[in-house]
Amino acid sequence: MKNIQEQKNMNSGSANSNPDGLRQNIGKISKMIFSSIPTVAIISAFTVGGLLISCQGKNNQNNKTEVMQNNQEQKEAILKPIDLYVEAGRKGDGNIAKQAFASTATMSWSEAGALKSVPIQVLFDGFSAAEPMEANYKLTTLDAEGDVAIVRIESQFGANKYADMFTLVKDGNDWKIISKIYQTIK
Repeated sequence: MKNIQEQKNMNSGSANSNPDGLRQNIGKISKMIFSSIPTVAIISAFTVGGLLISCQGKNNQNNKTEVMQNNQEQKEAILKPIDLYVEAGRKGDGNIAKQAFASTATMSWSEAGALKSVPIQVLFDGFSAAEPMEANYKLTTLDAEGDVAIVRIESQFGANKYADMFTLVKDGNDWKIISKIYQTIK
C-alpha cells in the first residue's frame, strides 16, 4: 500500500508543479490509444454520434410537443367507455354499458383458481338486474399506442371493490372495450 500511496503523491505533485508535463503525458497516452484506430474511423464515430444525438433531441422535442397536445384529448376519449361502464352500474342500466363495449367483447376472471370467461352480455344483464347504486373509480394505468389502449382502474360498485382491467381498440372516432378482466378486492 505504501508504494501505491507514494506513487499517487508523486503524480499529484508533478501535476501541480508542471501542468505542461501533465498535458504531454495525456497527449502520449492519447497517441498510444488512438494510433491503433484509423483516424477516419474516429472522425466517423464522432460525426455519426453527434448527428444521432442531435436528431434524437429534435425528434424527442417534436414528439413531446405532439404527445402533450394529443394526450388530454386522447385520454378523455379512451376514458369515455370506462365512464359509461361505471355509469351503467350507478344507474342499474346495462344499455348504457352497451355503448362502451364491442359486441364481441368478453369478461374474464379467476374463480377458485379456474378461468371463467363469458360474453359481455352477462355484464349488461347483471347491471340491468341490479338496483342503482353508488359507483366510482380511480384510474391507475392508461397506456395507449396508436389505436389500442390498456386501462386499469380500481372501482367500487356499492360495497364491492374491484381491480378492473380493460383492453380497448379505436373504432372510427370512438374507443370500444374489447375485453374486461377483473379481480375482487377484499
